[in-house]
Amino acid sequence: MGNEPIAENPPAGVFLCPHCGSDVEADIRTTLSVPMVESNHPWDPVFELRHCESCGATTPAQLAERWGGIDAAEARRQWQTIFRESSPFQAFYWRQALPAD
Repeated sequence: MGNEPIAENPPAGVFLCPHCGSDVEADIRTTLSVPMVESNHPWDPVFELRHCESCGATTPAQLAERWGGIDAAEARRQWQTIFRESSPFQAFYWRQALPAD
């Protein structure tokens, strides 16, 4: 998971997980109001997060929604080379914060 090519390229602003290629976004979005990493950390400029219901990845919104005119392949490349290994988040960590049904 996370190495297969992404076959689709939905419009910017529509969720597509750069890790697994799923279009199933979790029912939670996160906006950070304070820094959570050191200023020299790759995640420092990230302030909005999106969460994948399929694989549990927490990714920068700019990749999951392909801001700035990038396509799905470029979002995947940035995830794999810049953000994935340095992520401060464990898969599905956000499920603990969701209210029980």
